[in-house]
Amino acid sequence: MIAIAFSAGCIAGAILLFLSHVAPMFGAGNFLRDMDEPRLFGKFITRREAHVVGAFAHLLISGLAGAAYGALIRMNVIPDFGFLPILGWSVVLSIAMGGIILPLEGHGLFGVKEDAWFPVDLFLTNILWGILFWGMMRLWPGTAY
Repeated sequence: MIAIAFSAGCIAGAILLFLSHVAPMFGAGNFLRDMDEPRLFGKFITRREAHVVGAFAHLLISGLAGAAYGALIRMNVIPDFGFLPILGWSVVLSIAMGGIILPLEGHGLFGVKEDAWFPVDLFLTNILWGILFWGMMRLWPGTAY
């Protein structure tokens, strides 16, 4: 169950990653420019390397969020892979992402906000992740409710 949820979380994260890369072609042409020098463990890296590391981190966090949801089901904390429990998990993820993970890199709810829409974007992105995760989990037998 946890491995299936991890896979579904990674797939949902990959779909969002793809959409974020094709969005500028369809009118959302304002990429946020990161003005600081990219560093990884204290070493300077190129912007391309930073982009790849960021994409990998996004997929890993998406997968871990799915695995955590699967683990909570396994421990009988959450009843099932229903739509409303997953949307509730998406709200929890939004708070965790904006309050813990993104501030580690200087962004998020308590860090630098690139624009006034950042909190809205954060919540909408995580809600969309939840919808995609719910859809992916319904594809596996025994998890559709």
